[in-house]
Amino acid sequence: MAQVPWRWVGLFAALKLAVTMSVANRYGWHGDELYFVAASRHLDLGYVDFPPVVPLIAAADQALAPGSLVAFRLPAALAGVAVLVLTALVARELGASRRAQAWAALAVLLSPVFLGSNALFHTASFDQLAWVVALLVFARLLRTGGQRLWPLVGLAVGIGLETKLTMAAVPVAMFLGLLASSRRSMLLSPWPWTGAAVAFVVLLPNLAWMATHDWISVQYVLSHRGHTDGPFAYWWQQVLVFFNVVFVVPAVAGLVTLHRDDRFRPLVYASIAVLLIFFATGGKSYYAAPIYPVLYAAATMWLDRLLTTRLRVAAFITPSVAVGLFLALAVLPIAPTPSGLFTDEVGWPDLAQQTASAYDSIPAGQRANTMILAHYYQEAAAIDFYGPALGLPNAVSPHLSYWYWAPPRMEPTTVVMINFTLDEGNRLFETCRQVGTVTNSQGVHNNDYGAPILVCSGPRQPLWQVWRSLQTLD
Repeated sequence: MAQVPWRWVGLFAALKLAVTMSVANRYGWHGDELYFVAASRHLDLGYVDFPPVVPLIAAADQALAPGSLVAFRLPAALAGVAVLVLTALVARELGASRRAQAWAALAVLLSPVFLGSNALFHTASFDQLAWVVALLVFARLLRTGGQRLWPLVGLAVGIGLETKLTMAAVPVAMFLGLLASSRRSMLLSPWPWTGAAVAFVVLLPNLAWMATHDWISVQYVLSHRGHTDGPFAYWWQQVLVFFNVVFVVPAVAGLVTLHRDDRFRPLVYASIAVLLIFFATGGKSYYAAPIYPVLYAAATMWLDRLLTTRLRVAAFITPSVAVGLFLALAVLPIAPTPSGLFTDEVGWPDLAQQTASAYDSIPAGQRANTMILAHYYQEAAAIDFYGPALGLPNAVSPHLSYWYWAPPRMEPTTVVMINFTLDEGNRLFETCRQVGTVTNSQGVHNNDYGAPILVCSGPRQPLWQVWRSLQTLD
């Protein structure tokens, strides 16, 4: 095997880290990031919408640098750097030259989906890392025939499942890839099943949590199935936005070329299976992104044979970089005014302040028995993050994991309700009045802009008695 071109891989890794961290404090905390901070204060073996690994990382970060947004985003950025380096190693396992390995790392650097996802603290970055570790070990296993590597594959898969349940597509795709290839005899060995057992044991704590919580995570996944932009969008978003369109034809040609090597046919079939699994199950288009390192590796190996002159290299690299820079405007928080996904990075301090104004409008004698009820988890997380400095109690919310974090017996006489309509408030309380409206200092019309803030009193039933009926997974 060719040696790893560490100078080039290191350069691309440093560039990726520099680009990602240069925008780490561009707007503010994303609502989902505040949710992970809240989850880190409620450590458990599971949560409604994600397994426990990412909240553990959040807890470690908050212990080292509490309240620092830049520090909070650093682990995701480092995970992205690791994905870039490991992609070069995947290419090496597949037989890539030093130049092709460097180009595989460059492809990750120019990949819009990795640029965007690694700029936020979210499950995606750590999910991608678990995938590429599993794929790297699988590639080595296929190259060497060393079946004793299966437990390592299982360990990576298990950790990935404890990070994001979409990791389940990996073992399924590997099984299908082996079954469809001449290497299906591997499945007759006990080692793949040992690897599966390792993955199951690692996942077991989360399964135990789900079993004692009405399999709520399964309910969540089923309730969100098909919540996408449609089957056509699944493909065009990957081709034109997430992957970097300049690498599409080389990736296809590279997979065709790699298919000619009997050793790696299972990996080719597994890559195709991942794309089809998420398409068939109504998954979001970015769910398949962690398989991209294999596609980039195959693409750059094919390009290595094609681009034999400096002119050809320049003719390919120039548009690749141009597309990467152009799409960076959409996937990184660069614009003067946030738009799209980044609108959820503004307004949270304003929401907390406006909630505090509503809370302070309640007579002092009533506040001891007053609660704050937020419709959605992001609102509750923002109040929990910014509220203590404003004298606010912790918020409760019936949304996702917040539903479980509410006190067991809630009997407030007055409630400040965030993002509930007057009709919804009046169904729960005798008296409701709107005392404010959520806005933000930037004037960005995000999901919470214009939401009503109510003060309600005289509960028709104790809040704990109706709490089950308020639970929502949307």
